[in-house]
Amino acid sequence: MKSDRFVELAERYGTPLYVYDAEKIAERCRKVLELFADFDFLPTFAVKANNNPNILKLVHSHGFGADVVTRGEFRACELAGIPPEMLVWNGNGKTREDMEYFIEHGIRYVNVDSFEEMELWNERLPRCASIIFLVRVNPDIDPKTHPHISTGMKMHKFGVDEDQLEKFMKKFGRTVKGVHIHVGSQIIDVKVFVEAYSRALELCDRYSLEYLNIGGGWGIAYKGKGLDIEDYKKKAIPILKKFKGRIILELGRYIVGEAGYLILKVIQVKRTMTKVFVVTDGGMNQLIRPALYNAYHEIEIPNATDEETMVDVVGPLCETGDMIARERKMKLPRVGSYLIVEGAGAYGYSMSNNYNSTLRAAEVLISGKRDQLIRRRETLDDLFRSVIL
Repeated sequence: MKSDRFVELAERYGTPLYVYDAEKIAERCRKVLELFADFDFLPTFAVKANNNPNILKLVHSHGFGADVVTRGEFRACELAGIPPEMLVWNGNGKTREDMEYFIEHGIRYVNVDSFEEMELWNERLPRCASIIFLVRVNPDIDPKTHPHISTGMKMHKFGVDEDQLEKFMKKFGRTVKGVHIHVGSQIIDVKVFVEAYSRALELCDRYSLEYLNIGGGWGIAYKGKGLDIEDYKKKAIPILKKFKGRIILELGRYIVGEAGYLILKVIQVKRTMTKVFVVTDGGMNQLIRPALYNAYHEIEIPNATDEETMVDVVGPLCETGDMIARERKMKLPRVGSYLIVEGAGAYGYSMSNNYNSTLRAAEVLISGKRDQLIRRRETLDDLFRSVIL
């Protein structure tokens, strides 16, 4: 998409502003469906990546269900028209109250995280006849990604240790119908998936299980390369073809990450004795990934000056970690112009916050020449709506 289109949207809707490209999202959905065309297959979208019901409705129109963690994410799926039989419930902190809610609302698939959780389900089994339970296995595999988004090693909070699975199945095997495995996010090394899937298939064979949930974690190209899909097709798909039951996939970032952009307005270009700071109207309140993971996002600068130098791109918040880019060599923008932060479709708005009592951004979905406001900007009334004085 050309930069003048972003400028036009920023002028129309204001900033900070999230923009999503519907055609890019649809293209990613189609690519996944083509890859698994020969399987008994349920693709699901990880709502934690982006919870806007309009985005969920779009991916559902391409045959996707959803992977949810909370009642709020379940509600987003309801608003999007995704039926409960296409939903998978994930998470390591399911409460009794949550279980009652999800049972009443017809959840179909549940990834069980622990012995303790399965005991809670056992108390409710007469009312869970339609639920398909899968046990999440922790295989102690290094996903070679950031430590905060690694999930499949013994030090992590998720799943049943693989060496405890025999004990788990002896106790709960009559109820459990499948295995769930998810070792991390933003994985670009196909060998990680090959190892994880191979281990999962061994477990499915050992216990004669009918369902295999292979999680997600496909990395995108924030900088350099993302997951090589052709390499995945060549090395990972043949392993999965050995499995004759239903395969469930949970993808979020891969579907929406590169289809989303955050537009920020330049408030100041501040020069000190040691640094140049490009100060924008949104920071870690709108995109926390750089502060949280030291994540890299490409930045496009329409209407930049000819001066190129090393800068920090920072937000307006009262926090030194409030940063979009650190030590980035770039052409200086002009005050009042815009920055287009790329790769912001996943874990952008969904992780945004109200620090310093700021307001969350608006969201716009574009398709061709059309654009649609899919979430209005928050107001001060929204911010204090739940306060009791």
